Amino acid sequence: MIQVNQDLCVGCLRCLGVCNFTVFSEVDGRAAVDPEKRCMKCMHCAAVCPVGAITWDGESAAEEDVESYSDGFKDELVKLIRQRRSYRHYMDKPVDEHVLKEALDLACWAPSAKNQHPTKWMVIQNRELLDDMMNKILAWVQETGTSPEIMEEYKIGNNVVMGTAPTILLAYCSDDAVNPKQDTAIAMETLELLLQAQGIGTCWAGYLTRMMNAVPALVEDFALPEGHSFYGAFMIGYPQNEDYIRVPKRLNTADIIWK
Repeated sequence: MIQVNQDLCVGCLRCLGVCNFTVFSEVDGRAAVDPEKRCMKCMHCAAVCPVGAITWDGESAAEEDVESYSDGFKDELVKLIRQRRSYRHYMDKPVDEHVLKEALDLACWAPSAKNQHPTKWMVIQNRELLDDMMNKILAWVQETGTSPEIMEEYKIGNNVVMGTAPTILLAYCSDDAVNPKQDTAIAMETLELLLQAQGIGTCWAGYLTRMMNAVPALVEDFALPEGHSFYGAFMIGYPQNEDYIRVPKRLNTADIIWK
C-alpha cells in the first residue's frame, strides 16, 4: 500500500495537489495517507515528491529522476510515427526474447483506465504451433463460410491472418476491466513504436484477434481464464522485401470541430 515516510517528508504537500482521489491529507504540516480512501496506484505522488518520501509496500515508489528530452527529440518522434508501416513479409529469424521483453515492459507505462493495466500477453515463436493454429483457422473458415477471403488468399500463397511472421503476439485481458479494448490498444501501440524504432516490423493482426475468440479449437487450445478474451494481436519480425523509401500521403486529415 501507499505510505509516506514521515522521517523524509518535508511538508511540501505536493502529493496532495496531484492525487486524483484525495488519498492524502495534511496532518501536523505533513502529508499523511487517509486509510479510508482508495489509492489508484498511479504513483503521481511519488513522481512529484522532491525527497522520495512516498513508498509502496515499504519500498520507494519511484525508480529514477526525470530527464529532459534531447534536442530534436520531437522531430525524431514525428518521423517515427509518420514512417511506421504495417509489415506482412518477414525473414525467417525470430526476434530476440530480450528485445520483446523490453518492449512489453515498456507497455506497463502506457496509460490505462483507473491505472488497471489489465493487458496480459502470449508470445508464440514455435513454428509448428503457428502452423497448427493456421490449419485450424482454415478448417473453420471452410466449415462455416466465415471470411472466405482468408482461404482464397491462402490458396495463392498469401496468408492474411499471420503473414510470414516468425513471432505472433496475443494480447488478452479481463472483460470486466474498465476499458479492455482501449487499454490493450494503447499498450500495444506503445510497444509497437519501440519495436519499429529498432527496425522490427509489426502488423496489427485483426483477423487473428477475431479468430482466437471464435474458432472453437483455438478457444480450447488457448484456454483463457474465465471472463477473459483476446483483444489484440501482432505479427512481429524483421521485414523482408518491404523496403519503404517514401512516406505516403494520408488521404484523411484531422477532422476537427473547434468551439
